[in-house]
Amino acid sequence: MRRWTRQWRMTVRWARPEDSPWRSSTCEFRASTPTELRLLIEAARADRGVIAFPYKSVREMVGDEPTHCPAGHLYSHGRRHGRLIDQWAACDCGGHHVLVCEEPDCPQPQAYDPPVDYDCAPAAPR
Repeated sequence: MRRWTRQWRMTVRWARPEDSPWRSSTCEFRASTPTELRLLIEAARADRGVIAFPYKSVREMVGDEPTHCPAGHLYSHGRRHGRLIDQWAACDCGGHHVLVCEEPDCPQPQAYDPPVDYDCAPAAPR
């Protein structure tokens, strides 16, 4: 099952490239936890050559693509040109793939990937 995971990206800017350990005026870092982000912020604040360190929260999907619909039908019959037929539903969480099962009389022809969580409000699939 796939899910969204939150990460943070920080771009550190130095006034002069020679002040950077990498001899570059910018460098991007990633943090997987708030603790890692805090350590990056503290390191940037301590470096006198750093002039800016903006960061933002990003979501990334992790996990394997589903192979069966909730009713147990194999999605391979819904593949065209080697790709699973799916739609997209925008959501505040980052969005959901809406997987379509083309098995006749499937009781659950659409499945959301990642599954809709308690704080999700996906828009109509397109």
